[in-house]
Amino acid sequence: MKKEVKHLSLRVPPELLKKFDYVASYDDRSMNWLMTKLICSCISEFESQHGKIEFEPAEGAKS
Repeated sequence: MKKEVKHLSLRVPPELLKKFDYVASYDDRSMNWLMTKLICSCISEFESQHGKIEFEPAEGAKS
């Protein structure tokens, strides 16, 4: 089964984007991979301090 992936548009200053690309490229990674890793780390840190984030399944959603 194909995993659903959402698109996120992000506005950042050009210099910040160049530096972010440099950091990602340093470990031969894409900026997308690094951003996803940073988002996961942020959520993990939040959940360790505030508890697991859970959502009710959407009405009519498949399990």
